[in-house]
Amino acid sequence: MNKHFISKNLSFLLVGLLGTALIDSNNYPVKANTPPAIIAQASSQQKIRIAVLDFDYSALSNPQWLLDIFGGSAKGVSEVLVNRLVDSDKYRVIERSRLNAVLTEQNLGASGRVNPSTAAEIGRLLGVEVIIIGSVTQFDIQKKGSSFGLFGVNVGGQTTEALVSLNVRAVNTTTGEIIMVAEGSGVGTQKDDQVYVFGMGGGTTTSNEGKLLSVATQKAVEQVISEIDKKNNQLAAVPKVLPRVNAVVADISAGTVILNKGSSDGYSVGMKVSIERVGKEIKDPQTGKVIRRLTTPVGVVELYDVDTSSSVGKIVSGNGFKVGDLASPTQ
Repeated sequence: MNKHFISKNLSFLLVGLLGTALIDSNNYPVKANTPPAIIAQASSQQKIRIAVLDFDYSALSNPQWLLDIFGGSAKGVSEVLVNRLVDSDKYRVIERSRLNAVLTEQNLGASGRVNPSTAAEIGRLLGVEVIIIGSVTQFDIQKKGSSFGLFGVNVGGQTTEALVSLNVRAVNTTTGEIIMVAEGSGVGTQKDDQVYVFGMGGGTTTSNEGKLLSVATQKAVEQVISEIDKKNNQLAAVPKVLPRVNAVVADISAGTVILNKGSSDGYSVGMKVSIERVGKEIKDPQTGKVIRRLTTPVGVVELYDVDTSSSVGKIVSGNGFKVGDLASPTQ
């Protein structure tokens, strides 16, 4: 009887401990009965948000190889970095389409030739904490020949080397400060042999410069990723950036509010939004464009389920919510 009593109480104790342990990496509490998919989503959305601009290649004396391989820009190099950041599953990387939309809307160049201040502004518009800018400092092909002869037999060959070097900087979008620098270099090598006997013979010579440069680029990016991972704590310490895009209440049901904006606009699990009702719109008398909205507070909602285009939150305070009310992120 005593053994049964002890075993039963230990079971209750373990269940209690497991229930209190259901929190994500940023100490955002999750209820014990929360579906696993929502817990995983909360953890994912607490990752540092990063955007990567196209790399600058103005330091190259002859950028032709780069332009030939990556279609006229250094976009291909930055895309390799983006893919590796995504594969690492440690960061939330902004989609290229969103980055291009912001660059076009703000009339900002897509090139990596921007200063940290401009990069920070782009990052804030995207709702990311860190924006990465970089430079391709080397993108070359070097060829070396050698030969050896004895008793009429000559053995020679040619070695082709692809050399790629990258310099990457991470910018805090809140302050415009460069918080991390990483460098990477890679080499792709190929050797072709030739044999001649009394002046006659041959060998194999192939032209794989493009492939070698791609291999060297991958190696350089791997080094950059390694440096970024080592300094992950510096990136994680950057304060979260609140989205600049307001949402609109799309539905209200049983203490739950659904908004028409989601993770693609920077909304994330755990975020609190202020719900406000528009009382009056002030328009520019010359253009008719709305220049200001006068609002009254309705309440506060805390988000617990966010997908790319919508957010679901519980009502923390207030009442009388209506479809069409504005939602402004506050923390």
